[in-house]
Amino acid sequence: MIDRIEGTLRGLLSDPSPAVREAAEFSLDRLHAKRSVASYMKTLQTGTLEERVRVVFSAEDIGGSEGVSLLLAALNDGEEEVRGAAARALACSPTVAVLRVLVERLPKEKGVVLGNLLETLGVSRRKELAPILAKYMVHPDPEVAGKAVAAYARVADKDGWEKILLHARAESEAVRAAAARALSEWSAGEF
Repeated sequence: MIDRIEGTLRGLLSDPSPAVREAAEFSLDRLHAKRSVASYMKTLQTGTLEERVRVVFSAEDIGGSEGVSLLLAALNDGEEEVRGAAARALACSPTVAVLRVLVERLPKEKGVVLGNLLETLGVSRRKELAPILAKYMVHPDPEVAGKAVAAYARVADKDGWEKILLHARAESEAVRAAAARALSEWSAGEF
């Protein structure tokens, strides 16, 4: 069946319509990417650091459920660089299932990876994440706390802005800067 689909798509590459040709090319690319998922998974398990990072970027390009499954697998990598890249890439797939995995991952991470997880959660703009993100606004690592402030600003409701204003007077320069940038997130229509 897959051969028939691929054959049909190849035939459509010479269709007189540019829109049909473009759609066929896109579909062929996606089909090839889907076929590559198994080899990408193997690379995540046995590849070098550079190869595993490339898989993360490829997974982002693949998109769809195949790309997300690769990115979620990369979150369990032993190297921070791979986990951090996967956490950032998952911002494009803010489904409830993905967000749940990211939230579960928070206590297991630190540093850049934790910051990337917080950023991705903030990008989702899901209000129900506000209490979780608020906990990290007082994290001992100022970079993590700053990322939490920025992420919290994206999900905060009207009452939550008081917490951001408090962080504008934080001891850490990184947290104060994040609070200053976060203050641009509010909308006059919300207050």
